Amino acid sequence: MTQLDILEAAFDAGERLTVAEALTRHGIYALSQRCGELRHERFYPLDSKMIETPAGKHVKCYFKGDE
Repeated sequence: MTQLDILEAAFDAGERLTVAEALTRHGIYALSQRCGELRHERFYPLDSKMIETPAGKHVKCYFKGDE
């Protein structure tokens, strides 16, 4: 299973992932690059937004968008 396959399955299951969560849950380091590949190579409907963590940091969160 490729990293793109893993991410696609995770997003299909309703997961919302930050870089830290993708690394911890799935062992994927370069989340933004993999999400770009999903969008451009597989035409996967991804969306993202900035969120604030409990520690007050602002990070990007990726999730399946509307089709």
